[in-house]
Amino acid sequence: PQSWSGAGCGEPERCRARWPKMFSRRGHADVKKSAQKALDPRRDVLTRLKHLRALMDAMDGSEMKPFFEANYSQIYFIFYENFVTLETSLKQKGNKSQREELDSILFLFERILQLLPERIFFRWHFHSIGSILKKLLHTGNCLKIRCEGIRLFLLWLQALQTNCAEEQLLIFACLVPGFPAVMSSNGPCTLDTLISPPLNLSYAKVYPEEITPLLPHATGEKIAEDSTCYFLKILLKYMVIQAASLEWKNKENRDTGFKFLFALFRQYYLPHLFPSFTKLTNLYKPVLDIPGLRPKPAYISTVCNNENVYTTKIPYMAARVAFIKWLVNFFLEKKYFTATQNTKNGGEVLPRIIQTVGGTVQDKNPETQNSIPSDPEKGHSNHSLLPERRLSDSSFCSIEEQHRAVYEMVQQVLLSTRGYINFVNEVFRQAFLLPSSEISSTEKVVKVYRKWILQEKPVFMEEPDTKETVPEDDSILDCSAAETDGKHVCYCSLINSIHLDIR
Repeated sequence: PQSWSGAGCGEPERCRARWPKMFSRRGHADVKKSAQKALDPRRDVLTRLKHLRALMDAMDGSEMKPFFEANYSQIYFIFYENFVTLETSLKQKGNKSQREELDSILFLFERILQLLPERIFFRWHFHSIGSILKKLLHTGNCLKIRCEGIRLFLLWLQALQTNCAEEQLLIFACLVPGFPAVMSSNGPCTLDTLISPPLNLSYAKVYPEEITPLLPHATGEKIAEDSTCYFLKILLKYMVIQAASLEWKNKENRDTGFKFLFALFRQYYLPHLFPSFTKLTNLYKPVLDIPGLRPKPAYISTVCNNENVYTTKIPYMAARVAFIKWLVNFFLEKKYFTATQNTKNGGEVLPRIIQTVGGTVQDKNPETQNSIPSDPEKGHSNHSLLPERRLSDSSFCSIEEQHRAVYEMVQQVLLSTRGYINFVNEVFRQAFLLPSSEISSTEKVVKVYRKWILQEKPVFMEEPDTKETVPEDDSILDCSAAETDGKHVCYCSLINSIHLDIR
């Protein structure tokens, strides 16, 4: 397994296979015996952790939540004591075996967050969990630890939802570096000031614990050239793939976590990504007036990697494009592939996704999904080779087979209400306002509209049920008379408004 200090920020392998398998799958008697050893308070915490690992490996998924709910206090005690012990050891030595041990301890932490959302919602161990997550989110950590901290923090925030404090909302708003400081009740703040707030030594008598990095940056560690775009992609990725990972007793809460996080994203990040974003876009009451002419972007010639490139110098352009492509990805047709083993290095190759649009198959390997690119992608950055731009059919990202259901769930959420539908179409309108250097992003949006109009209509474009329509009047009769080939005249209005907005 990769060590925590390794370059890149790939999602760590948190499967049970990484744990030392002291026991194989056993019968009920052996499971009960391991449970007794794991919960025996007379044993040291490290021994109890080893038996708890083996127990979790032997238990079925349906047995895990009842076991955690029945023994939540002891399980958290085992996790916390081992975490604190390992934290001290990491600061003194920090060898490879201890870093791998941290991975397995964080897996237990993840299971606690996933299996006990009802308790976390009522702020169970609120300050303890918050302190641990701050240590993982510390900007002095290596990238792998920071990304793991983001992933676990989003799980915690999904469970807390409306019961979180202002501090958790501000931390979420500061997860992606490079954006302006967020205003709070105490003034502007950043992730560093939230994790380690300045102390007022003139009044304090009891000082809070100092938050320090768990694993500082390693010598020679690769750093993303555009950290804003890089961490934005990480945030968006984990918001989706963990959208349904909390095991609520009430299954109706399954999609509430994503809705909550996405609402926060729209509140804190959207104004910076799209300064001209408007809430007036309404497919149900479209404004068909011709928009005013927009000023042309000023391109500046510069040299990047010994090549002449052009840049628009528009703030957050790479992050804006990344968000548009992330959203578009939910609406293009997908074909999923299972993972295959790489025999050369024994590692696991991520599954691929092939997107098919209009009968054309596009294929792309997820080479950079979990690694830091040495050069910024031309199609995703603010630097572009204008003469060499091509209409690319490649997919934006790769999706693992195990995440198929959650991507379908998020797609359903994005098309579930008029508010979401208008939001999606406004983001697509913003794609048409991108400079010509980002034509590939605009083309992807055109593919979505082409799919909706010619191939598979989403719910909001379907004909209304005649049984639910109001009694016909003159206006309805005039409208129905304008139907041709099964396509309603309102579709023409939609397309006309799109073309007008492109101007």
